[in-house]
Parts: sequence; structure tokens; C-alpha cells
Amino acid sequence: MATQEIGIPIDLSKGIFNNTVFLNGKLQLIELAKDDNDVPIYPPEGYWISESIRVADKVTSFKYIAKSITGSGSYKIYTQSSPNGFTWSEWQEINYTNGSILTPVGYYAKIKIFIYAGNTNVTFTIDDFAVVDKYINPYINSSYGVLELKKSYTSPLVIDGSWADDGVLMKSSVIQKTNYKKIDKIEISTQ
Repeated sequence: MATQEIGIPIDLSKGIFNNTVFLNGKLQLIELAKDDNDVPIYPPEGYWISESIRVADKVTSFKYIAKSITGSGSYKIYTQSSPNGFTWSEWQEINYTNGSILTPVGYYAKIKIFIYAGNTNVTFTIDDFAVVDKYINPYINSSYGVLELKKSYTSPLVIDGSWADDGVLMKSSVIQKTNYKKIDKIEISTQ
């Protein structure tokens, strides 16, 4: 006499979803956003808990969970059982070697699947500094599509009228030593 394994269909579109969704025939983490390069961003983890599955007369057949996994994340599968649908056994992780269920045999069963996202690099542009002088600050330069500390300061020069010798003496406003840690050079340009 030949034996045949009987499958118990599990509807992944029904149940409790936490950071997960049933989409395109697959249980997966929800997509939170996309980065600048259109790479999807997922929460670190999520889970799904099935509705109560009536095993009934197929109780001896409910021994294995068949799984098909795609993507770079990882997962954990747990089951629990109940003789009456009211009192439930503790969640028990399956045997991943052969997919066997380690929960005691019961008339009802539930499945919980944890999904963990894989790590990937994402790119976000906070500000591309395309607006010239967007940031008005005496110490910051936001011109030309960059943000940098201002390195050059210009002080207007005035003619010193008290100078009596040949030539002209130009004076600048007083530079406070406390405003600068170091002055690399002083450059004077004429027009």
C-alpha cells in the first residue's frame, strides 16, 4: 500500500501582519521608502502570524513546513498547536534541516514567521546645495553647490588721512584675535 503526503494549504494573505505584507504571492517585509538610487528600504524585522489552522483529521500529516525563500534577508519559523482552539502550546521553532514541526500534535495549529532584512547600503541626499547662498552665516560658504567653512574674509580698506609721507596708507578695520585661531596670510589686492 502506497502512502501519500497531504498538504494543508496556508493562506498567507490572512493573519496578523507586523511590518510585513503579502504581495505578489509572497510574504515579505513592507517597503518603507526608496533611496536616491531607487533601492528599497525595509524595516529591520517583521513577523506574520497565521489564523488558526484547522488540522482536524489530517493531524498526522501536519509534520512539515515547506518553504521557498528568496532575497538577502533571513527568517525563523515557529509553530504552536491546540487540542481545542482555546489553549495553545508555547511557540516552538521548526527543525530547519528537514522542515519538521516540533510542536505537539494538535487539532489546531498556528504558524509565526519572523523575517529579518539583510543589510544594504543606501544613498540619501539631504541637501544638494543647489541654491546659492542658501545658508546665511558669516563663517559658512554655501555658494557653487558646496557647503564649506569660509576661509577668506574681506575687510574694506580706508585711506588713513593722518599719513604724511609719500604714498598712501590704507587701513582696515581692527581684526579681533579672539575671532580666529590662526591667520595663514594677509593678502592685499589693488584695482
